[in-house]
Amino acid sequence: MNAPVRLIEVEVPGDGRAAGQAYGEAVRDLVRRHHEMIVGGLDRAAAREHALAVRAVTASHAPELAAEVDGVGEGAGLTAADGWILQLRAELTGWNTAAPECSSLALVDPSRPGGPIAAQNADLPPWAAPLFVALRRTPTGAPALLTVTPAGQLGHHGMNEAGVAVFGNFLRTARWGVGVPRYLLTRLALGQTDRHRAAAAVAAVPRTGPRNLLIADDDGALDIETTPSGVDRLDPAGGTLLHTNHFLSARAAEENAPPGWLRNSRARLERLRALLAEAGPHAGPRELAAILADRAGAPDALCHHAADAPDIDIATVVSTIAEIRARRMHVCAGPPDQGAYAVYDLKENR
Repeated sequence: MNAPVRLIEVEVPGDGRAAGQAYGEAVRDLVRRHHEMIVGGLDRAAAREHALAVRAVTASHAPELAAEVDGVGEGAGLTAADGWILQLRAELTGWNTAAPECSSLALVDPSRPGGPIAAQNADLPPWAAPLFVALRRTPTGAPALLTVTPAGQLGHHGMNEAGVAVFGNFLRTARWGVGVPRYLLTRLALGQTDRHRAAAAVAAVPRTGPRNLLIADDDGALDIETTPSGVDRLDPAGGTLLHTNHFLSARAAEENAPPGWLRNSRARLERLRALLAEAGPHAGPRELAAILADRAGAPDALCHHAADAPDIDIATVVSTIAEIRARRMHVCAGPPDQGAYAVYDLKENR
């Protein structure tokens, strides 16, 4: 097994524009590369115009986060609008052609030693892999947090010092619009002190498009399937909570995923269910790492390689396991069948 590869760690205190500027400046080269990967082939003026429309809505609901995004672009030597483009990958590059991305889980059996544990394989275009950083934020008046995210985004997935862990999965519907960007929903949730408040914070804002969020804390987990028109909640069954890329609630009536997408997502969900049944309710980081590295059923495998399906151009670019009560995250940079997990302790934020 290869030695763990640690992501670049960025520590940013404070709030708003100044915090965003510090973040953008700290990883300027990665932010600029990320920006180029999104806008390549786009009408840049139109992208900025849409980004600023999204900013106006977000600023009315989460002004500190909106100011932070402004600062990211400026700190990287770009514009405030460019900072918003970084939060809007699928919204700008084509949600209707995006691939099924990410598998998430939580184990919450009351008898589990150490309390709840949650995890995710993040599947994205392979170009995103070298852009991931471990961003430590210590905002004023809100929990310190650690998010594993492409440089320039305020949050992809992560956990805060109150023990709220948030993981996300792509969903498909025909309705997208102007609202709070899908990736900023993670930061909204990580600003809260328990899973119920986190879910309520996400439900309270208008959203650009559909997004699934699995949210766990010291005492349990829940899942919310969100679309611009509403939010439905899913709860654990038999001590587990699982999600891939198709709707499991009544919101399935809004789904417009093609057959291949649904086949892939359903196969991964069933494989997760089977492997977790074998591992048992007390599975820990070692057992979950083996599950997340599973390659059975490729190209519909939990651990996806870019070569599995070149036409959809995705790979498992990072894998994360959150030991919630321990405030500890295990992160594998790259496909987990080819690497090892480095450990990040949230207590370092305190």
